[in-house]
Amino acid sequence: MLMVLFIFIVSLLVQAALFYVAVRLTGNPTPYKVLFQIALIGSLCALVPFIGFPISLIVVLFLLVNWGEMSWGAAILTVLLTYALAIAMLLVIGLITGVTFFGLSDTAATSTAVPAGIVLFR
Repeated sequence: MLMVLFIFIVSLLVQAALFYVAVRLTGNPTPYKVLFQIALIGSLCALVPFIGFPISLIVVLFLLVNWGEMSWGAAILTVLLTYALAIAMLLVIGLITGVTFFGLSDTAATSTAVPAGIVLFR
């Protein structure tokens, strides 16, 4: 149980850091503390089975507009850039370590880690 909590907190810190990078790239002056709170609330909403991901996207967009004082366009761009940065980070980690966390082809299961060379260089 303690390990799950540790992984959740580390994941939350990484997500908030990616939000911070995306906010800085889009030119918004939202502080890290606010982004961490938004990431926390979005992560808690994502824990709802089946509909958690769409609910968390809506909540994160709403909170970025209200707490982050962004326009809707800037909030959507920030979320898209955050997910693009997360995918790029996972691909780089996968290439460095030889393990990827999601499959890019239909032969790789998305829930298991497979060697990156099999998936990327097939």
